[in-house]
Amino acid sequence: MPSYTKSLVLCLLLFFFYGCNNKTLEVENQEPIKTKFVELKTKSFESENQYIVLALESENQKLYYDARNLYFKLFEKTDNYEYFIKYLAISTHIQDYKIVKDQALKYYIDNIKEEEIILRLYTFALFKLGNQKEALISGQKLANLFKNDVNYELLGTIYLQQKDYLKAYELFEKSFALNKSVNTFFNLTNIQYFNLSQKTEAINKIEQYIKENGHDFNLSIQLLTFYEKEQQTQKIVPFLKEMYFEYKENEEVEMFGKTKLLLIKYIAKDNVGQAIEFLEQNQDEDEILLNLYKITNQPQKAYDLLGKLYASSYNFDYLGQQAIIEFEMAEDKRKVLNGVIAKFEKVTENIDNHIYENYLAYILIDFNINLQKGVILVKKALQEEPTNIAYLDTLAWGEYKLKNCKEAYKQMKKVVDEIGLDDDEIKLHWEKIKECKK
Repeated sequence: MPSYTKSLVLCLLLFFFYGCNNKTLEVENQEPIKTKFVELKTKSFESENQYIVLALESENQKLYYDARNLYFKLFEKTDNYEYFIKYLAISTHIQDYKIVKDQALKYYIDNIKEEEIILRLYTFALFKLGNQKEALISGQKLANLFKNDVNYELLGTIYLQQKDYLKAYELFEKSFALNKSVNTFFNLTNIQYFNLSQKTEAINKIEQYIKENGHDFNLSIQLLTFYEKEQQTQKIVPFLKEMYFEYKENEEVEMFGKTKLLLIKYIAKDNVGQAIEFLEQNQDEDEILLNLYKITNQPQKAYDLLGKLYASSYNFDYLGQQAIIEFEMAEDKRKVLNGVIAKFEKVTENIDNHIYENYLAYILIDFNINLQKGVILVKKALQEEPTNIAYLDTLAWGEYKLKNCKEAYKQMKKVVDEIGLDDDEIKLHWEKIKECKK
């Protein structure tokens, strides 16, 4: 089953679980909805309230089999079909479609208030069980008796499964005329694009809908997918910018974040500089811009942005990154040692991060500032990554400076055996430690 067909089924299933009352918009020439039903007599049951509490608590605890059995017992004792509906809905939820089919058929009564939901759950169960012919007959009966959007979509999904795409499209059109739902519209245009080969029409329809109703995220992503499939790539960045500014203005934080990622990805694919310029112009200073500065080797801009990000969030990871950049950028590293060490100490006092622990350890050792503290820090880092070559090198260098030559040699040999002596600093450490061991 295509992925979008699965989404149709999921939408229908969610409807069954979270509400059985259909709310449709009034439209011209809409068929009248059934309002007169056969009234069924119910029986009194002394323990009804206790059973209800137990059933609800079982549902709350996700003990669905227990809850289902309790609701069926309530139905048997009272003849109240509201309990039967709960029994069928839970059975649908746990995907016991055979029970739904058999029990719905057994207790089905024409023209009662619960007839629609029983018939709908029965139809859905037939569909899931693969009884396509019976599902179609039941779905047609359902849609004829109860003319609303949900029933049209269920029948449309059955036709879709049977590859009768025109009938499926007609039914989703009927549903959309009633509910004006963007989800229904999404499914409608999917059928049009994928199954009816009306690709241009589907694209035009979505563009017009978005123009009139704004950028629903899922629908917008579908349109972007169609643009890519039809090689209309020139439309993608302008469209994403429309989404970006709409979500930003409306303060739709989640959709704005997702859209920004997509937009920058598309811009940067052709020109990273333009992506940076766009974010800078819109004062959009976050980790996306930070990563672009790193990719394009702009350490000063990255450093400045990290300062802003740390000041606004007190995220110590930003301070740690800033310390690394400050140290790496400095031509005379001794001039920045105090500031860099102060930053690293603040970071390592507040968060456990083996990268910053090792970095501070190496500085303390290499510049003979505090050898003992450096060794303690790198050993802590090695607890997280015991085979990390850089950390083993730091430890070996610290042990060497503490005159623990045997231990230094042991640790440094692991490094050399692993990566050789191509690196100048590794080679220097190895030669010094070998001399020390002698």
